[in-house]
Amino acid sequence: MNAKLRRTSTEDVVLVLVLAGALVQSFGGNAAAQSNSEGTLQGTWRVQINPVICQTGAPLPSFSALVSYARGGTLTEVINSQAFLPGQVTPGLGVWSHTQANAYKAVWEVFILFDTPPTVPGFPFKRGVQRLMRDIEVHGDQMTFNGSSQFFDTNGNVLAVTCASGTGTRFEDLGDED
Repeated sequence: MNAKLRRTSTEDVVLVLVLAGALVQSFGGNAAAQSNSEGTLQGTWRVQINPVICQTGAPLPSFSALVSYARGGTLTEVINSQAFLPGQVTPGLGVWSHTQANAYKAVWEVFILFDTPPTVPGFPFKRGVQRLMRDIEVHGDQMTFNGSSQFFDTNGNVLAVTCASGTGTRFEDLGDED
């Protein structure tokens, strides 16, 4: 009986390892962004944003961001903008969808957690929400986009609107580096 129990346990362990390997392979193969000549948006992108005042076209300071477009249509964005104080905004969360050919649309929101103090130079952000919208075109590992941002106070009133254009480069899979 002891030999039968040991054989069953060994078979169970082998079965669990095979299933775990299949599970890791099915998820792991799709998790990394890879070079893609088909123009898919899915993956993580390094982007450069060039905002302007919509009405006048006057440029605002450019900044960079990382944006991840996940399978299923969700996105996460982290920005590197000197316009906001450290800890003033949350990462952006939202959705994206394919519209046609190599074109996509995305919308997401960022919480502005506190007002910019009056002693700080620059745009006086108010506590509330920033809603961003982009029209994106992908060509292999490069993207271009145009979009706008709306800034809302905590009551949902629009405080400001900006426009932006920009470019992006797919964050490449580095493979197995030891």
